Amino acid sequence: MTAGTVQALVVCSTASGAVTSAGGPVSCGTDAKGNPLYLSTVQAYVVDPASAGYFDAIATPFDYTQAFGFWSVAFTSVVGLYFACLGIGTVVNFLRRA
Repeated sequence: MTAGTVQALVVCSTASGAVTSAGGPVSCGTDAKGNPLYLSTVQAYVVDPASAGYFDAIATPFDYTQAFGFWSVAFTSVVGLYFACLGIGTVVNFLRRA
């Protein structure tokens, strides 16, 4: 399932682009510094409106509480596994020397 399509868009940019009117670039005003802006074409990935909900769900704020919970479980599991393996190694060494 595609979330959108690649389309040609017309935007204002500082470079005089391929959009022309009677042989010259089309001006669309100036930027904050007074530099002239011209219409130009770019290719962009345009999201389908039906897929907008998917991207909105991804863009939710980061939940630090949930991340802390996941990290705590993972860290506790690693430390627990370390001590379990340490105990097994101690028993194996004891049996090997006995």
